[in-house]
Amino acid sequence: MLFSLVVPTLGRVEELHALLLSLTKQDIQSFEVIIVDQNDDDRLLPVIATFGDRLTIRHIRSPVRRCNHARNLGARHATGDIITFPDDDCEYPPDVLSQVEARFRTQPELGFLTGSVILPGGQAGRSGRWLAHDSAIDGQTVWTCLIEFNLFIRRSIFDAVGGFDEAIGPGTPFGSGEGQDLALRMLARKVTGFYAYTLKIIHPDKPVVLNVARAFLYGRGVGRVMRKNGCDRETVARFLVRPIGGVAVHLAKFDMLVARYYLMTFLGRLAGYGNAVPSGR
Repeated sequence: MLFSLVVPTLGRVEELHALLLSLTKQDIQSFEVIIVDQNDDDRLLPVIATFGDRLTIRHIRSPVRRCNHARNLGARHATGDIITFPDDDCEYPPDVLSQVEARFRTQPELGFLTGSVILPGGQAGRSGRWLAHDSAIDGQTVWTCLIEFNLFIRRSIFDAVGGFDEAIGPGTPFGSGEGQDLALRMLARKVTGFYAYTLKIIHPDKPVVLNVARAFLYGRGVGRVMRKNGCDRETVARFLVRPIGGVAVHLAKFDMLVARYYLMTFLGRLAGYGNAVPSGR
């Protein structure tokens, strides 16, 4: 089983080096790395050269600075059976690919597999509400058991659903939710998805100040994905009410920064859900 790891990257050098180094330590080495370089200079050439004799790397340039465009571009060059999209600032523990291979080999009905997040120090990641047990992925768990950099898909299925929606995600006015959108489209085709609690990828949490700056865009993406995929009213209401609760709790603590984060998240989700969604992918 061959894996294709598509890595969109912009502005990061040391982080990409750390990711590639972690890949050299994988239990299995049956994979290719497709780096989609959105930089306008040659900063990545020394990093790629460092690992040229240890990893199979394809370096693709893209003048378009939009994450899902880069993912789809890289996917068009993929030759693997399983495709995945690690962030350029994450790292793989040594058993990630061997875990994934075992799942797909023993579960031929499996179309896509997800896992959770740990911080560089080994603690549980705070971004996301990760279940502490394995679970099937459905219209509810897709919101609590999935993140793009820990998502593995049979390439034939990825191609069949048309890849990522390039109108959402980082670099667009709808800054998140692209993984959920892709999974919901797969689920609509009766594709089986599964969340493996022990499948963990290392990724740093972003500081709250940075999160506040992008909370509206991220919220807007989630709202748009819910509207686009016809999510039920209960799910929509829950995602609108939850950040309002966060505002109230943190105002009571006089924690204005976090309260503002939740407020911008709410406003973004509301705006995204109200945005007209064109037909198509």
